Amino acid sequence: MAFWSCNSGEKGEASIEAGGIEKIVLVFEDSVTQEFFQQRKAVFKFLDDNHLPVEILPSSKDLGIALVISTYRENLDLVYRDNSQVEFTYFLQKGDSILIQVKDKKPWLTSINKELSPYHYNLELLRNNELYGKPYSKAQDFYFLWNETKSLPFELDMNEDLKRNKDEAIQGFQKEVVWKDSITKAGLLTQEIKKFYSSKNRLEQKKLEAYDPESLQINTKMAVNSILETDQSQLANSVYLDEFSELIITNQTQEESKALIDSLIAGDDLNFIEKSLLFHHLQKEVPYLSFKDADEFLGLYEDLLANYAQLIHLNSFNKTLQALEPNIELMGLQNSLGNFKELLDQKNGKYLYVDLWAAWCIPCIKAFPAALALNEEYKSRGVEVIFLSVDDNYKFWEEVANKYDIAIPGQSFVALKKKESEYLKALNVAQIPRYLIFDPAGKLIHPNAPRPDTEEIKLFFNTILQN
Repeated sequence: MAFWSCNSGEKGEASIEAGGIEKIVLVFEDSVTQEFFQQRKAVFKFLDDNHLPVEILPSSKDLGIALVISTYRENLDLVYRDNSQVEFTYFLQKGDSILIQVKDKKPWLTSINKELSPYHYNLELLRNNELYGKPYSKAQDFYFLWNETKSLPFELDMNEDLKRNKDEAIQGFQKEVVWKDSITKAGLLTQEIKKFYSSKNRLEQKKLEAYDPESLQINTKMAVNSILETDQSQLANSVYLDEFSELIITNQTQEESKALIDSLIAGDDLNFIEKSLLFHHLQKEVPYLSFKDADEFLGLYEDLLANYAQLIHLNSFNKTLQALEPNIELMGLQNSLGNFKELLDQKNGKYLYVDLWAAWCIPCIKAFPAALALNEEYKSRGVEVIFLSVDDNYKFWEEVANKYDIAIPGQSFVALKKKESEYLKALNVAQIPRYLIFDPAGKLIHPNAPRPDTEEIKLFFNTILQN
């Protein structure tokens, strides 16, 4: 398995002995099983002891190697997703050794070291099969229709369909209560596991109620009330609760999420849910601040986070960029060659506003006039706009640059050999338009500067040029 995490993790040979009192061991049954998950682009996700998300992606090179999750918690939830939009939650306990198998083309978990009912680990898969006769719950059907409707490039009246699906999902939650009671009475499910899934389903229903089919918007005020009223004893540190808090923050405006956080920190010490909301608020805001502002911003909240590891995680992107050399090979107008470090040396003494663009990016092209106006307005004050194309096919970039009047000698370039540049990989230049600011000494000071057509960028330059 490939293991991406900000926390510590271990890999060891698959064996029962690996599952100690503070460990959970996961291993695939065989190469066919592992290939099944690879083809479906499967991801297993859990929250580590620092409340940070960890993703496990099946990898053929690690076949036969177990993933050992070290944890001080008595249990954790492992969430499975793949490209068919199937999703299941598995409730794991400290000391488990788990064999990952495939049953009816779905993930199936079996204990290696315990005699347990199939419902112990595979509750949601069995629920869907027994109550709905398909891999998806009624709630998942609703979310699938919601996301499809939201993604349509044109308006389509799906209100009635969404309302019907929402009603059916709520009825499904009620069926699940009766169903879980019955299998618990039959001795197929423990009270502990029943409590976890019952708490999760109660919160799922509250979350569902916040989705408004008429406006196609999420009522975040209702969602906040739901999540703050949640019984933390069962869902604390769960992926579901963490992703619910992230959903709330993502769907709020900057002003709304700031007001929410201000109201939370005005009270007593933050509980787990409130800390989760704070973490996702900071995660949303920090990438769009200059390095200096990000440090000051995090300094205001660092003592309120769940732990120091979260602060390190929030700082990690900025620290990584600051430590990297801008190793970007460039081609300028008329096929002149160079690199970004040389460009920074040539422009020494100026603030550089770097516009990352591509010919296929319509928002990038629409912003060119504003970038040119910014260049004209601030060039006498020591600011210069650099137009840097990140097109994969760079052979006709100069033609495009000429067409949109950004073919300015010494200010218009295309990046070459992008896949070899660690700097561009760290920047993730697939997400454009993107604007960077370098100071007169050639150091990056803002990794996500405001767009050129905003008052925020003028305020930023007016502020730093006064100092």
